[in-house]
Amino acid sequence: MHPEASEPVVDGVAEQECVQEPGVEESAGDHGNAGEGGRKEEMNDPKETCVGPSNTSYLSEQKQSGDSWSDGRLAHQTDDKEDRGTRMTKKFLQKLCKQHKLYITPALNDTLYLHYKGFDRIENLEEYTGLRCLWLECNGIQKIENLEAQTELRCLFLQVNLLHKIENLEPLQKLDALNISNNYIKTIENLSCLPVLNTLQMAHNHLETVEDIQHLRECARLCVLDLSHNKLSDPGILSVLESIPDLVKNRQTNKKPETHT
Repeated sequence: MHPEASEPVVDGVAEQECVQEPGVEESAGDHGNAGEGGRKEEMNDPKETCVGPSNTSYLSEQKQSGDSWSDGRLAHQTDDKEDRGTRMTKKFLQKLCKQHKLYITPALNDTLYLHYKGFDRIENLEEYTGLRCLWLECNGIQKIENLEAQTELRCLFLQVNLLHKIENLEPLQKLDALNISNNYIKTIENLSCLPVLNTLQMAHNHLETVEDIQHLRECARLCVLDLSHNKLSDPGILSVLESIPDLVKNRQTNKKPETHT
């Protein structure tokens, strides 16, 4: 027996299904006396599938809603990325101070731990005017910059980064120790602007010739110098080192030698 013959589908019901808003399920009572066979055939019959203006509008709204959700998710991911520290944002710096139990007011901090964060540049430190020690090692920093506000800085740690040049250190008139080991620096330069620089660590860089280190003659206050694991082989470098008075005095005393080449 065919259900279609004994229980025909009323035209009015079929028309009603075509204009019905999608996503609304019909109850068993909406089919009148139609049996299970009639309902199954209506669901499987491709001729009963209708896409009217209301359906198109609904799908368009769904797409727009999906786009908005995607944009919101992308913005959220961007915020998360900043929170992970790839950018040295003010928000991240405040969160870091709270994490290390430092002062929330930037100017009150004399130490800031920014190592192992994945930064690619130095930025947003304008409010940290009281820093004496700044830890920036083991990041991806490509340039020494944006340190104009750190006039009280004594120690700057920039080892294990992506530096190619020594530059922009003029504001750091009280800097005593600079560590720029494990970078890609080929020439020692722009250090004579640091009148009290006592310790310079430059191991594992790309220094090669006497000319690459000639600038050390202008760093009269140097007492500790590490140039190990470079490509310096010319004996002439000794004449440069001998021209640094405090460095020579340090080696002539009974202290442990502090110069490595």
